[in-house]
Amino acid sequence: MGKLFVFVGLLISTFGFACKCDYQSFGENFANNNFVAEIEILKVYNVDSKTDEDDRFYKADIKILKLYKGEAISSILIRGKIEKTYRSACEIAVSKGDRFLIYLNAEENFGMSACTPKINLDAENIHKERKALEFLISQKITNTNCFYFSGDYFKKFKNLKPDNNFAVYKLKVNEQSKVESIAVVQDFGTSKDSDIKNVIKENFVMLKDFMTEVKNEEVVLVLFFDTENEDVISNFSYLPDYH
Repeated sequence: MGKLFVFVGLLISTFGFACKCDYQSFGENFANNNFVAEIEILKVYNVDSKTDEDDRFYKADIKILKLYKGEAISSILIRGKIEKTYRSACEIAVSKGDRFLIYLNAEENFGMSACTPKINLDAENIHKERKALEFLISQKITNTNCFYFSGDYFKKFKNLKPDNNFAVYKLKVNEQSKVESIAVVQDFGTSKDSDIKNVIKENFVMLKDFMTEVKNEEVVLVLFFDTENEDVISNFSYLPDYH
Protein backbone atom coordinates (compact mmCIF):
# COMPACT_ATOMS: atom_id res chain seq x y z
CA MET A 1 0.00 0.00 0.00
CA GLY A 2 1.12 3.46 -0.65
CA LYS A 3 0.75 6.91 0.77
CA LEU A 4 -0.89 10.31 0.40
CA PHE A 5 -2.12 12.14 -2.65
CA VAL A 6 0.17 13.39 -5.38
CA PHE A 7 -1.28 15.66 -8.04
CA VAL A 8 0.55 14.53 -11.15
CA GLY A 9 0.93 17.53 -13.41
CA LEU A 10 -2.02 19.23 -11.79
CA LEU A 11 -0.63 22.74 -11.90
CA ILE A 12 1.01 22.19 -15.28
CA SER A 13 -2.07 21.16 -17.22
CA THR A 14 -5.65 20.58 -16.24
CA PHE A 15 -6.31 17.97 -18.87
CA GLY A 16 -2.99 16.50 -20.02
CA PHE A 17 -2.25 14.09 -17.18
CA ALA A 18 -4.07 11.47 -15.19
CA CYS A 19 -4.76 12.14 -11.53
CA LYS A 20 -2.88 9.85 -9.18
CA CYS A 21 -3.84 9.56 -5.55
CA ASP A 22 -1.56 7.55 -3.29
CA TYR A 23 -2.70 6.15 0.01
CA GLN A 24 -1.77 7.67 3.34
CA SER A 25 -2.18 5.86 6.61
CA PHE A 26 -4.65 6.91 9.29
CA GLY A 27 -1.81 8.01 11.56
CA GLU A 28 -0.29 10.20 8.85
CA ASN A 29 -3.66 11.74 8.01
CA PHE A 30 -4.17 12.63 11.65
CA ALA A 31 -0.66 14.02 12.18
CA ASN A 32 -0.25 15.90 8.89
CA ASN A 33 -3.58 17.73 8.72
CA ASN A 34 -4.61 20.45 11.14
CA PHE A 35 -8.35 20.27 10.49
CA VAL A 36 -10.17 16.98 11.09
CA ALA A 37 -13.94 17.06 11.29
CA GLU A 38 -17.25 15.60 10.25
CA ILE A 39 -18.88 18.15 7.95
CA GLU A 40 -22.02 18.70 5.90
CA ILE A 41 -22.03 20.66 2.65
CA LEU A 42 -24.57 23.52 2.93
CA LYS A 43 -24.01 25.32 -0.35
CA VAL A 44 -21.65 25.21 -3.36
CA TYR A 45 -20.81 28.17 -5.60
CA ASN A 46 -18.17 29.29 -8.09
CA VAL A 47 -15.60 31.90 -7.11
CA ASP A 48 -13.37 34.22 -9.11
CA SER A 49 -9.72 33.26 -9.30
CA LYS A 50 -7.24 35.68 -7.76
CA THR A 51 -4.69 34.77 -10.46
CA ASP A 52 -4.82 33.65 -14.08
CA GLU A 53 -2.68 30.62 -13.34
CA ASP A 54 -5.37 28.27 -12.14
CA ASP A 55 -9.02 29.18 -11.79
CA ARG A 56 -10.49 25.72 -11.48
CA PHE A 57 -11.80 25.96 -7.94
CA TYR A 58 -15.23 26.42 -6.46
CA LYS A 59 -16.28 26.91 -2.88
CA ALA A 60 -18.55 25.20 -0.37
CA ASP A 61 -20.07 26.54 2.81
CA ILE A 62 -20.02 23.84 5.47
CA LYS A 63 -21.58 22.93 8.77
CA ILE A 64 -19.28 21.24 11.27
CA LEU A 65 -21.06 18.26 12.76
CA LYS A 66 -18.13 17.19 14.94
CA LEU A 67 -14.70 18.80 15.27
CA TYR A 68 -11.85 16.43 16.15
CA LYS A 69 -8.85 18.66 15.51
CA GLY A 70 -8.22 22.31 14.68
CA GLU A 71 -10.41 25.38 14.76
CA ALA A 72 -13.85 25.80 13.23
CA ILE A 73 -14.08 27.04 9.64
CA SER A 74 -17.17 27.97 7.64
CA SER A 75 -16.12 27.20 4.06
CA ILE A 76 -13.66 25.16 2.00
CA LEU A 77 -12.17 25.38 -1.49
CA ILE A 78 -12.88 22.49 -3.87
CA ARG A 79 -10.88 21.50 -6.93
CA GLY A 80 -12.98 21.83 -10.10
CA LYS A 81 -15.98 23.74 -11.37
CA ILE A 82 -19.61 23.18 -10.47
CA GLU A 83 -20.56 22.95 -14.14
CA LYS A 84 -17.93 20.33 -14.96
CA THR A 85 -15.24 18.44 -13.08
CA TYR A 86 -12.35 16.53 -14.61
CA ARG A 87 -11.26 13.45 -12.73
CA SER A 88 -8.00 13.42 -14.68
CA ALA A 89 -7.12 16.70 -12.94
CA CYS A 90 -8.01 15.40 -9.47
CA GLU A 91 -11.20 17.48 -9.47
CA ILE A 92 -14.24 16.44 -7.47
CA ALA A 93 -17.97 17.14 -7.54
CA VAL A 94 -19.72 17.69 -4.22
CA SER A 95 -23.30 18.72 -3.64
CA LYS A 96 -25.46 20.24 -0.95
CA GLY A 97 -26.19 17.63 1.70
CA ASP A 98 -23.00 15.60 1.19
CA ARG A 99 -21.43 14.62 4.52
CA PHE A 100 -17.85 13.55 5.14
CA LEU A 101 -15.29 12.85 7.80
CA ILE A 102 -12.49 14.84 6.22
CA TYR A 103 -8.83 15.77 6.75
CA LEU A 104 -7.75 19.24 5.54
CA ASN A 105 -4.71 21.46 5.93
CA ALA A 106 -4.58 25.21 6.48
CA GLU A 107 -1.36 25.41 4.42
CA GLU A 108 -3.41 24.20 1.45
CA ASN A 109 -6.13 26.78 2.16
CA PHE A 110 -8.43 24.00 3.38
CA GLY A 111 -8.61 22.77 -0.21
CA MET A 112 -10.45 19.57 -1.12
CA SER A 113 -9.74 17.46 -4.21
CA ALA A 114 -10.41 13.93 -5.39
CA CYS A 115 -7.30 12.93 -3.42
CA THR A 116 -8.29 14.45 -0.09
CA PRO A 117 -8.49 11.85 2.72
CA LYS A 118 -12.17 11.52 3.52
CA ILE A 119 -14.89 9.00 4.23
CA ASN A 120 -18.62 9.35 3.67
CA LEU A 121 -20.54 9.54 6.94
CA ASP A 122 -22.86 6.81 5.68
CA ALA A 123 -19.97 4.40 5.13
CA GLU A 124 -20.32 1.14 7.01
CA ASN A 125 -16.77 1.22 8.40
CA ILE A 126 -16.70 4.81 9.65
CA HIS A 127 -17.14 3.72 13.28
CA LYS A 128 -13.52 2.51 13.43
CA GLU A 129 -12.17 5.85 12.29
CA ARG A 130 -14.37 7.72 14.76
CA LYS A 131 -13.31 5.56 17.70
CA ALA A 132 -9.64 5.89 16.84
CA LEU A 133 -9.87 9.68 16.52
CA GLU A 134 -11.71 9.98 19.81
CA PHE A 135 -9.13 7.74 21.50
CA LEU A 136 -6.11 9.70 20.23
CA ILE A 137 -7.67 12.97 21.33
CA SER A 138 -8.56 11.59 24.77
CA GLN A 139 -4.94 10.44 25.19
CA LYS A 140 -3.55 13.76 23.87
CA ILE A 141 -1.59 11.86 21.22
CA THR A 142 -0.39 13.79 18.16
CA ASN A 143 2.89 12.30 16.90
CA THR A 144 1.39 9.56 14.75
CA ASN A 145 3.31 10.42 11.58
CA CYS A 146 4.89 7.06 10.85
CA PHE A 147 4.14 4.00 8.77
CA TYR A 148 5.69 0.79 7.49
CA PHE A 149 5.50 -1.07 4.22
CA SER A 150 2.84 -3.76 4.25
CA GLY A 151 3.77 -7.40 4.03
CA ASP A 152 2.61 -10.85 5.05
CA TYR A 153 3.43 -10.22 8.70
CA PHE A 154 -0.08 -10.49 10.10
CA LYS A 155 -1.98 -12.92 7.88
CA LYS A 156 -1.53 -15.67 10.44
CA PHE A 157 -3.77 -13.69 12.82
CA LYS A 158 -6.76 -13.67 10.46
CA ASN A 159 -8.98 -15.85 12.66
CA LEU A 160 -8.57 -13.80 15.82
CA LYS A 161 -11.56 -12.02 17.34
CA PRO A 162 -10.13 -8.87 18.96
CA ASP A 163 -11.88 -6.92 21.68
CA ASN A 164 -10.64 -3.70 20.03
CA ASN A 165 -10.51 -3.11 16.28
CA PHE A 166 -7.48 -0.84 16.62
CA ALA A 167 -4.31 -0.80 18.70
CA VAL A 168 -2.01 2.07 19.64
CA TYR A 169 1.67 1.63 20.44
CA LYS A 170 4.39 4.08 21.50
CA LEU A 171 7.55 2.98 19.74
CA LYS A 172 11.16 3.83 20.52
CA VAL A 173 12.98 3.65 17.20
CA ASN A 174 16.78 3.29 16.99
CA GLU A 175 19.43 4.54 14.55
CA GLN A 176 18.67 1.66 12.16
CA SER A 177 14.97 2.65 12.06
CA LYS A 178 14.09 -0.56 13.87
CA VAL A 179 11.74 -0.73 16.83
CA GLU A 180 13.75 -0.97 20.02
CA SER A 181 10.92 -1.01 22.54
CA ILE A 182 7.12 -0.89 22.60
CA ALA A 183 4.85 0.69 25.18
CA VAL A 184 1.21 -0.32 24.79
CA VAL A 185 -1.40 2.43 24.89
CA GLN A 186 -4.14 0.06 23.75
CA ASP A 187 -3.83 -3.55 22.60
CA PHE A 188 -6.22 -5.39 20.29
CA GLY A 189 -7.30 -7.50 23.25
CA THR A 190 -6.47 -10.96 21.90
CA SER A 191 -4.52 -13.94 23.12
CA LYS A 192 -1.88 -13.10 20.50
CA ASP A 193 -1.14 -9.50 21.50
CA SER A 194 2.41 -10.42 22.53
CA ASP A 195 2.99 -12.15 19.19
CA ILE A 196 1.74 -9.06 17.35
CA LYS A 197 4.20 -6.86 19.23
CA ASN A 198 7.01 -9.29 18.44
CA VAL A 199 6.19 -9.02 14.75
CA ILE A 200 6.50 -5.23 15.01
CA LYS A 201 9.88 -5.43 16.78
CA GLU A 202 11.36 -8.08 14.53
CA ASN A 203 10.16 -6.94 11.11
CA PHE A 204 9.23 -3.28 10.93
CA VAL A 205 11.37 -0.48 9.52
CA MET A 206 9.59 2.74 10.46
CA LEU A 207 9.24 5.52 7.89
CA LYS A 208 8.04 9.13 7.85
CA ASP A 209 7.77 9.15 4.06
CA PHE A 210 9.25 7.17 1.18
CA MET A 211 12.56 9.02 1.48
CA THR A 212 12.81 9.47 5.24
CA GLU A 213 13.22 6.79 7.88
CA VAL A 214 12.43 7.38 11.55
CA LYS A 215 15.71 7.42 13.49
CA ASN A 216 16.37 7.81 17.23
CA GLU A 217 12.85 8.99 17.87
CA GLU A 218 9.71 8.05 19.76
CA VAL A 219 6.61 7.79 17.59
CA VAL A 220 3.09 6.45 17.88
CA LEU A 221 1.84 3.68 15.60
CA VAL A 222 -1.89 3.07 15.10
CA LEU A 223 -2.89 -0.31 13.65
CA PHE A 224 -6.32 -1.56 12.60
CA PHE A 225 -7.70 -5.09 12.51
CA ASP A 226 -9.81 -5.89 9.44
CA THR A 227 -10.32 -9.39 8.04
CA GLU A 228 -11.56 -7.86 4.74
CA ASN A 229 -8.12 -6.31 4.26
CA GLU A 230 -5.72 -8.88 2.82
CA ASP A 231 -3.06 -7.74 5.30
CA VAL A 232 -5.48 -8.36 8.24
CA ILE A 233 -3.67 -5.79 10.41
CA SER A 234 -2.51 -2.57 8.79
CA ASN A 235 -1.94 1.19 9.03
CA PHE A 236 -5.35 1.79 7.42
CA SER A 237 -8.77 2.00 9.05
CA TYR A 238 -10.36 1.27 5.68
CA LEU A 239 -9.27 0.84 2.07
CA PRO A 240 -9.29 4.40 0.66
CA ASP A 241 -11.39 5.20 -2.40
CA TYR A 242 -10.41 8.66 -3.59
CA HIS A 243 -13.30 9.57 -5.89
